[in-house]
Amino acid sequence: MFKLISLISVVCLIALSACKKDNITTNTNDTVSFSSDTLFFDTVFTSVGSSTRKFKIHNKNNSSIRIASIKLAGGANSIFRLNVNGVPGIEFKDLEIRAKDSVWVFADVTVDPQNSNIPFVVTDSIEFSTNGNLQDVQLVAFGQDAIFHKSSNGATSFLIDCNDIWDNNKPHVVYGVAVIDTNCSLTIEKGTHVYFHNNGAIVALNKGSLQVNGTKNEPVIMEGDRLEPEFDNISGQWQGIYLFPLSINNEVNWAIIKNARLGIQADTVNQSASSNPTLKISNSKIFNCSSLGIAGRGSWIEGYNCVFANCGDYCGAFSLGGTYNFKHCTFANYSPNGIDKVAVILNNWFEDNNRNIIPRDLDAANFINCIIYGSQINEITLSKVDEGIFNYNFKNCLIKANISDVDYESTQFANCVVNKQPQFVNKTQSNLNIEATSAAKDIGDLTEVNNDLENIGFDLNENSRTNDLKPDAGAFEVVPGS
Repeated sequence: MFKLISLISVVCLIALSACKKDNITTNTNDTVSFSSDTLFFDTVFTSVGSSTRKFKIHNKNNSSIRIASIKLAGGANSIFRLNVNGVPGIEFKDLEIRAKDSVWVFADVTVDPQNSNIPFVVTDSIEFSTNGNLQDVQLVAFGQDAIFHKSSNGATSFLIDCNDIWDNNKPHVVYGVAVIDTNCSLTIEKGTHVYFHNNGAIVALNKGSLQVNGTKNEPVIMEGDRLEPEFDNISGQWQGIYLFPLSINNEVNWAIIKNARLGIQADTVNQSASSNPTLKISNSKIFNCSSLGIAGRGSWIEGYNCVFANCGDYCGAFSLGGTYNFKHCTFANYSPNGIDKVAVILNNWFEDNNRNIIPRDLDAANFINCIIYGSQINEITLSKVDEGIFNYNFKNCLIKANISDVDYESTQFANCVVNKQPQFVNKTQSNLNIEATSAAKDIGDLTEVNNDLENIGFDLNENSRTNDLKPDAGAFEVVPGS
């Protein structure tokens, strides 16, 4: 009889144990985890279509856990939809997951790629609230019909095809950092429009090359992927173009680069690998960058007929020495972001990790028939150490300078006009054409133009600089009667 009672007791205990729910943890240190932190809906749609992706919510704790809220951040206006544990909706409450268990979440999206009002990259997120902790999983869909360049595994950077060519058949959208590998090139053909998502960039590695082949009527345009009108002049929407140390033979012709954090940065030159400049840039505009417009770091840059304008920091920053030659370029900084930096800065040094100043020779920094102007009292900063070479020349330029900062009567400022108004058409909107009353009119050196007709014989509007035998300084020529 005793044995029977004991057996019944054991059976009851087992049954009670089996029926009892796990304890639900409320510890703020206990959260959930996800099999993926970002879902990419990367189907390239040619007609209205949908795509579904899934991920798991894991409870790795030793107790059950309750997710107080799961919802789409975009709510009812989102183009994404959810299905959590077999139940569709846009918001879910009090989802319990047993200890060491998981549940599936499915997300889908429907897009019409022909709808020009939809962004190229559509984003949302799924928000989770668990024990007072907020977590999210990002949702990224590609909307309009375009060519998308992105990592295949969700990484922030990726190698593009060696010697790749981007043409103008469709827009190109860069999601992440597109890397030109060693001994490879990227060619961007005329008329191509390249959009960069936030943090998007192009990077060229050692012996990698970027070739941008725009024309006057079909320039290459590079900008952020936010298409709403209010983002048309918002700086800092994408990272920029970085020509890493020892990148070679980069050429940019007829390009418009706008709204980046940094326009183009060319790093340390490798003259043993190429007899050409690190970067030749011509007939191009870089403007409205939140940091630098064009930057050289111990590099070799040749610039012709270019505008570098309205940047948060310097429009042109040429540091760590190097060689820089600019003809008929306009550097104009009117501080659109409220940061007081000059149009052009030169230096011949760098500071190492121990705060030691190390000289780096500035072999040449020549500005011929240029405009260097802006909203500051002085728009040129010359920062040098005596131990290094510091060669610079401004010839037949219109400059804004403070005599206490710049000795513009020295031989390094030959035939320059100082502190006279350039009379830009619309300086704050980066329209740096000059009026007929501009102080830049007729001050250029004709001999310099005649000696380099291929690069500077015509201005950025393709007007001749030699018709009246008096070229104007800057990227634009005044046309009589216009």
